[in-house]
Amino acid sequence: MPLDERLNPASTTTEQQIALLEKRIDDLKAEYIQFFNHETKLPPEKKREELEAAVRRLVFGGAKTARMDMIIQNLAQRFSLYNNLWLKKLSEMEFLGSAPLKKKPAAPPPKRVKGQREVFITLNDEDTFERLVDAYRELLPDSGKTEKERQKIIEGMKTKMVTHNLVEARVTFTVQDGKLSIRIRK
Repeated sequence: MPLDERLNPASTTTEQQIALLEKRIDDLKAEYIQFFNHETKLPPEKKREELEAAVRRLVFGGAKTARMDMIIQNLAQRFSLYNNLWLKKLSEMEFLGSAPLKKKPAAPPPKRVKGQREVFITLNDEDTFERLVDAYRELLPDSGKTEKERQKIIEGMKTKMVTHNLVEARVTFTVQDGKLSIRIRK
């Protein structure tokens, strides 16, 4: 019986569907472990997407008993936990450049213009914010000297990134007529 048909709470077919999905989750977990251990070259993204759709269909499949609803919710939570873990790990690998996920062209080195600095920052690496403060201090030597000022610069930038839904950004500082201009872009 296809997974998208209405569920009969008393049916052993529903229990078979759940057992099948649990096995598919375990198999997919094993495939991701192989990928993260560099035993395979590509992540099983297609299988993950298909499994995600199958779990979603099961969750929204129709009337269930309280027992069956609890079993299905546990299955969905288990998949969601693994899914989030896999996606986070893939994102980290892509950011660190240790996975052949998407080939990004190498970014040209930032141009050094007098009165201008460009810094790459990411919410996943605090060191990038230290470089941000250093660039800020280069252009405005009287700023960011105390720990409080330094934290204000970092927290202000983090707030802007979160507000604009950015995990990574290029920040360009420019001094014109004694005023600091800050530009953030992806």
